[in-house]
Amino acid sequence: MSNSIEALRKYNISEKDIEKLKTIGITSIQGLYMTSRKSILNIKGFTEKKVKNIFNEANKVEPYGFFQNGKEFNKEREDTIYKIPTGSKNLDNIIEGGLESNSINEIIGEGNTNISEFIHILSINALKLRNKIIFFDLNNTFNKEKIQLYAKGMNMNGKKCLENFQLIKDIALFDELIDELDVITYDTQNTNCSLIIIDSLITIFQKLFKDSINNQNNKEIKSELEIKYEIESKLGQVLIMLKRISHLYNIPIVITRYINNENTEQQNDLIKSDPNIEIILNYECKTRLKFKKIKNDKIKCIILNSPMISEKDCKFIITEKGILDC
Repeated sequence: MSNSIEALRKYNISEKDIEKLKTIGITSIQGLYMTSRKSILNIKGFTEKKVKNIFNEANKVEPYGFFQNGKEFNKEREDTIYKIPTGSKNLDNIIEGGLESNSINEIIGEGNTNISEFIHILSINALKLRNKIIFFDLNNTFNKEKIQLYAKGMNMNGKKCLENFQLIKDIALFDELIDELDVITYDTQNTNCSLIIIDSLITIFQKLFKDSINNQNNKEIKSELEIKYEIESKLGQVLIMLKRISHLYNIPIVITRYINNENTEQQNDLIKSDPNIEIILNYECKTRLKFKKIKNDKIKCIILNSPMISEKDCKFIITEKGILDC
């Protein structure tokens, strides 16, 4: 685990300057290294000389780009990484204990696969570890009554659970999403956050794709290839920001994606029109799970890809008591 930025006190960096670094979300030495010097120079009172000195002293605490062998890496993971259990032993077994912190994870499924219910319950489970959830409700799926219902079934106080949700709604544009992620990046209170959910990330890019394709009044007419490239670039930008947030605050991030029935064709569908989107998500997400509805309201979960977990599947069911084996 990276050393706290507070470690710079021992190296003659003033308390005032350390507090100023915290205001832009720098809480660790690794966080300092991940922040551009330009951003740090924008802090009032920070000069080139001061910033250079801060980096020099930080290098004494924790050498930049230091070599770490496999044993040290595994020890660091054991000390820092936590996992959010789902409640289903079968599902937790195939994902090796739960969804990991310091990672982006994607859940994919058709509209009837209870993804919304799943992430509501996952949020309640996450509150047992830390006391804050950030929930991007881009599809208007967040339901207070569901939180209270599932919390009661899991012997938790529903009202107290709701108090620990930071709900972000009414975002329809890419720039609005970037602004919100900027705020989260520099909010030091997110050290208490146990989970960030974006339901559903692809919604913004789907809208951007449709609007760009259908907009015939734009003075600068773009080809479909140019539109796809622009969307791929913007998706990459968002995923990089999410990775930084998950690393800075050691938070698991879950993004959802609702897909159409394989037999249903939909015009202007981004994923079908641009296979590169799938490749980008496949590369940036640590674990990708696909849900499929089967008989008697049971859900089949398939691991699409994960660098440390082999392809497996299991079944579970969602009840008022949570995510359970079946």
